[in-house]
Amino acid sequence: MIKGLDHVAIAVKDLDETLKFYLDTFGFNGNEVEHETVEEQGVKACLIPLGNCYLELLEPLGPETTVGRFIAREGEKLHHICFESDDVQAELTRVANLGLDLIDKTPRRGLAGMIGFLHPRSTRGILIELVQKVTHEGGVVAATVEGRRIRILIAKPGLDGHDRGAKVVARALRDAGMEVIYTGIRQSPDMITEAALQEDVDAIGLSILSGAHMELCPRLLNLMKQKGLEDIPLFLGGIIPDEDIPVLQKMGIKGIFGPGTPTSKIIEFVKSLPIKR
Repeated sequence: MIKGLDHVAIAVKDLDETLKFYLDTFGFNGNEVEHETVEEQGVKACLIPLGNCYLELLEPLGPETTVGRFIAREGEKLHHICFESDDVQAELTRVANLGLDLIDKTPRRGLAGMIGFLHPRSTRGILIELVQKVTHEGGVVAATVEGRRIRILIAKPGLDGHDRGAKVVARALRDAGMEVIYTGIRQSPDMITEAALQEDVDAIGLSILSGAHMELCPRLLNLMKQKGLEDIPLFLGGIIPDEDIPVLQKMGIKGIFGPGTPTSKIIEFVKSLPIKR
């Protein structure tokens, strides 16, 4: 079954230059852009989050790669569109039975998950990709609430400027099929509350390494209550002393994760949250 549009891909000669154009021209958040080099596909790629889907930029690693030959032949332009499926093998079989020609008869691993391409001669001249989201550990994604993706806000409150862990968690949740909004560093509780309200999120994850969790968490929880957001689960990652954990849990923090926690554990926790919408 097709669940919706996952991304639109554009073949480009210079990924960094093109990315700068889109960020500067349209104001997209550069902090949320994901980069990856896929040697087996011969591309350097990035994914720009756009609400419930992505814009993908593809730069060839050489002129003899598939995307390199495409640019030599067609120039920089739309390369393909991608639809998300909950079972890409079943979908490939279904469209093959309808008489469409396949480039991939069985799914293979791609940047976005397990993928399969349909030949453009059967799809009105447009290269179409199908994707089934998987986690880094290889598990199939099951991260929707009433037919939509779970929407998570990841924020770093306080003065701490170290955000590698927050970005790792944001990437893992996004790879698990969730929609993730990363607000960046040095966010105040007021800013986080306003972002949660404006973005209509299902849960909020905080990364705090500064030791200010006992000050920041109560302030944030109080602001969320004032804004009518008290039903939104709040979870926390960082360096949290053992004696603070039961106090934070009593405040209303639903999950607390220390350094070195596997991202798979955080993903399963988020999937288990009691989303009340």
